[in-house]
Amino acid sequence: MTYTAFLKMLPMAVAAVLLAIAGFTIYIRAKHVTRSEFVKLFKTANYLQAWVLVVAIVLTASYGIFAHLKAKQSVQAVVALNYSEASMALNSNGTRYNMAEITCDEVLERAIDKGGLKDEVSVKELKKCLSVYPYVQGDVQDESEYHISTEFVVEYHASKDTQHLDAENMIKLITSAYKDYYIENYTDNFTVPTGEDHPDFANMEYMDVVSFFEKEATSILNYLYGMAEKNSSFVTSKNTTFNSIAGEVHQFKETQIEQNLKSLILQYGIVRDKTGYIDRLSYQNTNTDFERQKNAVSFSLCNQAIAMYSEEMTRVVLVPTWDEVGKYYMGRTKVGIDELSVMATDFSDKVAANEKSIMENNLIIGKMQGAPGNSASHEAADALIGEIDKQLHAFADDAIAAGREFWSHRMNQCIAVSISGVTLMGELKGLIVFAAFAYAALMLYAISKKFPKKGTGIER
Repeated sequence: MTYTAFLKMLPMAVAAVLLAIAGFTIYIRAKHVTRSEFVKLFKTANYLQAWVLVVAIVLTASYGIFAHLKAKQSVQAVVALNYSEASMALNSNGTRYNMAEITCDEVLERAIDKGGLKDEVSVKELKKCLSVYPYVQGDVQDESEYHISTEFVVEYHASKDTQHLDAENMIKLITSAYKDYYIENYTDNFTVPTGEDHPDFANMEYMDVVSFFEKEATSILNYLYGMAEKNSSFVTSKNTTFNSIAGEVHQFKETQIEQNLKSLILQYGIVRDKTGYIDRLSYQNTNTDFERQKNAVSFSLCNQAIAMYSEEMTRVVLVPTWDEVGKYYMGRTKVGIDELSVMATDFSDKVAANEKSIMENNLIIGKMQGAPGNSASHEAADALIGEIDKQLHAFADDAIAAGREFWSHRMNQCIAVSISGVTLMGELKGLIVFAAFAYAALMLYAISKKFPKKGTGIER
């Protein structure tokens, strides 16, 4: 129990003790008076005694002050999920929703960090003050009572460890931290290799670095294009859109990676291990050529099979069938030549891709064999790699920031929070009830003193 709660209970305890003493006194002394005398004592009592009114006012004022302070330490918020998957108890990414995550340790730690309260409260202390439950409870006893709640109540009641904190501010911090937690865990997320996942360019072949950069740029572009499909008109706080950022990334990919870095490497034949790298490309060409031969044979077989079909069979084939109401009709169907044509086209595309890969590798091999390279060209390539890597990380940060800003905006609409505490009218009602209770207890105590003790008459 907090200090404020104890002080709130003190006036109530005083009034309750006086009421108990009065009741006990009347019960004992009522045996010495008749029924008419009992009624007369209550009828003739002075209900406006000064000391009764003064004490009642003091107790009521004390109760009102401490009840108000106690009410300020309790607050609740209703978290409403307004996206379509919520009605199926799912997160926006299709995973199972768990209301306990609203007050999980990670959310509370984020809330403490947001409020700069690391030195004032711990996650364990804060968690003791919170409870969460569905706004509308269902029942599993009867199928008609099944209910999937999309609204959840989060209650905060200050403890002795947290009574110095502002309750409303804490519930705002918690719900805000939960939105951030939800966005990071259950919406589209995008990351780039950092730390241990980031490759060491000093140990990579220069053309492998080019391939890595191309994949990174493509990954950023795919994320931005995907977000643009969700909302192409969304404008960030920096006055950018997903398409505008994607345009910058695409231009950078074409100029810095494809033209500048790749051209520099091929022009000067920059390589770390010429013999090893050429052997690797040659081995790749051998495997690719084997795949090309298989695809070419498959393409040829498909064409031979197509040529075996009679021209009359490749036009229209009608077969008897029936519709939804059971009536028969002649329906058009596919013939084997349709599937063979699709397969032939697919094998033809694969052959072209295999030949392109072999040509690209042969081009690189020729460049590596023809140019000796020098330390100056290596240094220039290393410097350019560092600049490209830094710029790609900057683009990735912009993409991540734009994505999170979009999801934050969307979640503000999909996750609504309404905060409420004890209203002024509620406090006034409680104060009136206590004032009536205190006055009744004091008045009854004063009347009990009028009842005669054993062997004495009624006081006049």
